[in-house]
Amino acid sequence: MQWKQRVVLWSLVAASLVQQPAPEVRVSGGWVQGIISADGSFYLYTGIPYATSTRFRAPGPPPKWEGTLRAVNDIEVCPQVSIVTGSVVGSEDCLKLNVYVPAMTVMRPRAVMVFIHGGAFVVGSGGRFIYGPEFLMKKDVILVTFNYRLGALGFTCLGIKEAPGNAGLKDQIAALKWVRDNIGSFGGDPDNVTVFGESAGATSASLLMASTTASGLFKRAILQSGSGISNWAINREPVRVASLVASKLGFHSEDPHELYEFLSKTDYRDLVPVMHGKPEELFFDTQLLHLPCVEEIIPGEMSVITDLPWNLFIKKKNHVPVVYGTNSREGMFLTAEVDGSVEGRNGKYIVASDLSFSSVEEGMRVSRAAQDFYFGSDRISIERINNITDLYTHLYFEVPSILESELLLNSSSEPVFNYIFDYSGGRNLLKFRTSRSGGGEKGACHGDELFYLFDAAVLPFRLSEADRDMVDFLTSLWSNFAKYGNPTPAKQPSLVRWEPSDTGQLRFLHIGQVSRMGAMPNPSAYRLWRDIYLRYRKTNYKQPSILQPS
Repeated sequence: MQWKQRVVLWSLVAASLVQQPAPEVRVSGGWVQGIISADGSFYLYTGIPYATSTRFRAPGPPPKWEGTLRAVNDIEVCPQVSIVTGSVVGSEDCLKLNVYVPAMTVMRPRAVMVFIHGGAFVVGSGGRFIYGPEFLMKKDVILVTFNYRLGALGFTCLGIKEAPGNAGLKDQIAALKWVRDNIGSFGGDPDNVTVFGESAGATSASLLMASTTASGLFKRAILQSGSGISNWAINREPVRVASLVASKLGFHSEDPHELYEFLSKTDYRDLVPVMHGKPEELFFDTQLLHLPCVEEIIPGEMSVITDLPWNLFIKKKNHVPVVYGTNSREGMFLTAEVDGSVEGRNGKYIVASDLSFSSVEEGMRVSRAAQDFYFGSDRISIERINNITDLYTHLYFEVPSILESELLLNSSSEPVFNYIFDYSGGRNLLKFRTSRSGGGEKGACHGDELFYLFDAAVLPFRLSEADRDMVDFLTSLWSNFAKYGNPTPAKQPSLVRWEPSDTGQLRFLHIGQVSRMGAMPNPSAYRLWRDIYLRYRKTNYKQPSILQPS
């Protein structure tokens, strides 16, 4: 009798481990069948191809297949260097997406949230290891995550038909078009799509907002720690960067056609690891190598970014409500590996090359004013790491997000919501990984908010009560915005009311242990950088960084 009970028990366990099929769905490529989540609350359709890849070019249409595609395997990453093993992983056949759908039947189509992952345009994917859907599935929205091409494969920009540039952004547009054409089959509303992203994903969303090629593909946007007008958003010398990559591989040329011939035939396992960064120069730039570019207008080719994003935002009237926000200690992520070599910045600029000066002397005067603001009479050094963290936070993330908010407020009647994420809990993974003191600092590092939106497999432990409350709070805000265009609708009075900003008066939701509405977090830093950028911002992408006096 005892033996029979054990057999029954193990049978029940085994049955629970069998993947139960979700309903079959017809998409543009054919039929797909996913699985039901372990708790039965939502369906997972994973690894669906949304486009085909041609190196350095815009993606082709989705492939078609016979029979029913088993959409049960998480999406494989696009080629990149693994941050775990240091080896090249992934496949060029990587343009795939995941669709997550609540299982409960509803009478009307659901709002759709499409997430663009970050990773400095060189790493990351839309897979479940980081971007697990469980938290958002409780909010009755459909979630779509996807891959796009990264690094040299996604952002080689030679200004010729064979390699016009921004293939990675064109992948994102293809994914959004797939959602428009197919999400209705999953019960989603193609007219109520919110795009949201973090870091490079937020910068991508910003660039898609600025571009006319993505118009009509999404109704709202949430930008987490990224802006199209930040100094790290655009590669201002793309052919030179491609030449640096080729030279690292033993091929020396600055001719776009010759570079294309070489790079197009290079095995991706050799091409992807070239990450030596740009040579250190007068300007204080990030060491990112592969970025979106301003494209040449080429007949027959889609051009996503045709001018500097600042100019595109001024020219294009925005019709998209937006949430903009950053984390209180963004720069901690970048200062994790700062060493004594940072002292070499003394005597150089601490402003970036998206500014232009009439002479080196004028640039140095502006830079000294910024250095005095952050370091006073002290030199830049490893002993002033907290000052460097503040500089990185403001220059690379916080101020660009605010300035882009103001651009939209001045050119649109659509609402703009601003936030600062300052919560420190058990899921602030990036702070714990990059902090010099084990994560004991106050505030939130770059990327920390992700783990309160997504149930990442990398964090399998049980939620604390405070962290559970933050998960519920943040996912409520994001999903409400996707459903209603208002993060705190009147029907949910338990949420602190998030007031939109106005022209001349930005209002911030400070998200922390106790969330509240408040003022701009660092007004003096904002004024410093606003005044510098109003006077010296490059408005012509071919403009040199140092102008010769006339």
